[in-house]
Amino acid sequence: MCGADHCGLQGHTIVKWTFDAYPDWMFPMDSCVDFSALKVRVDAQAADASVVTKIDDCGVAQVTFDGLPEGEPYTMFVEPEDGAGNPLVTYPTTVMVDAGAYQADTTVTANVPWTSWIGSFTGTFLFRLSWAGQGCSAAGVVDQVVTLKVNGTVVSAVADNGQRLDGTDPEPCYDVTQAFPQSAKDVPFGPAELTIEGRDSTGMPIYTKTFETFVGAGITNPTITFDVPAAT
Repeated sequence: MCGADHCGLQGHTIVKWTFDAYPDWMFPMDSCVDFSALKVRVDAQAADASVVTKIDDCGVAQVTFDGLPEGEPYTMFVEPEDGAGNPLVTYPTTVMVDAGAYQADTTVTANVPWTSWIGSFTGTFLFRLSWAGQGCSAAGVVDQVVTLKVNGTVVSAVADNGQRLDGTDPEPCYDVTQAFPQSAKDVPFGPAELTIEGRDSTGMPIYTKTFETFVGAGITNPTITFDVPAAT
């Protein structure tokens, strides 16, 4: 029988990464493509300052360290890189994890924040609107007014249906069941605030809400559905 070394079998310490994952803002994450990230470097630093490094393709979304001293605390430094090995962020994202043991792997996820990326970015903002779970006709919404702020500033973007997103442009209600979502290109990247009004035939706001959300980088962003409650 094997002794304390478990026949040479080792524990695994798994480090995963996400980019700009903000579920509270209804934004699942950005992708490697959005930042031209080809590789991700992970440095595992022990309490004695010794370092073990793993590098893998960005799209793999994780690296695995085998055989780190069981239960020892490690600081993981996660750094996306371009094809030449240059960092794409101003500072690595750090997370703490205890090393995995035999039959007791440990896993930790590092979310690279939007503030760390080198350079300036814009993104395509894709969205759908519903009204207390209903489409335009059922909800009695004739016109919609949309105000989008990014980093506290009202944007000058125009959606593909011609609607200005600065809060000054009532346009016919765009039904949530349309084949394609509404989209606006070249919107500044970062935390956003979306204020939506649904107006009836008299111009009275009958649905309204302000949502905290996020505009991701690049064109591969998810579609976010904002369900606007009745005005009170």
